[in-house]
Amino acid sequence: MVLFCAFEQLQYYIDLGKKYGLMHYIPLVFRKNFSAQVLKANMKIVGNCEYGLVLYKDKLPKFNNNGMMVFNCFDWPRDTKTPKIHPTQKPVPLLERLIEIFTDPNDVVIDPCAGSGSSLLAAANCGRRAYGFEIKKDFFADAQKLLRTCVQPKLF
Repeated sequence: MVLFCAFEQLQYYIDLGKKYGLMHYIPLVFRKNFSAQVLKANMKIVGNCEYGLVLYKDKLPKFNNNGMMVFNCFDWPRDTKTPKIHPTQKPVPLLERLIEIFTDPNDVVIDPCAGSGSSLLAAANCGRRAYGFEIKKDFFADAQKLLRTCVQPKLF
């Protein structure tokens, strides 16, 4: 399981994962070449990273990286192609990279907080089936519109 969270939440999700049988973890750092705190740049050190975890049960998940090491620090590419729908929307190219590394073709990707649908779009672009859930009706409608526009009908 790959989970995005705030730095301060990492330990909480590690502990919660252990409670539900996900006994092991790998912390992830996503490095941006920009910061939302740009107005404070002359006053303090600004954050340019987002964080996440790979949570797993017993066995280290397999990685698909053509026999090369997978580092726990990823560059955060800017996504200028995908319409911005959700305030915490992740870039489709980053999600595609994670899906390529942590899943095989024809695997199923599940996003329980689908928001903008960018993870579902990334999964479709990688040849994976995907299911997403979203409780906010506006985000759900916008995500459906995005997927109808960008994904081939056979995949949606």
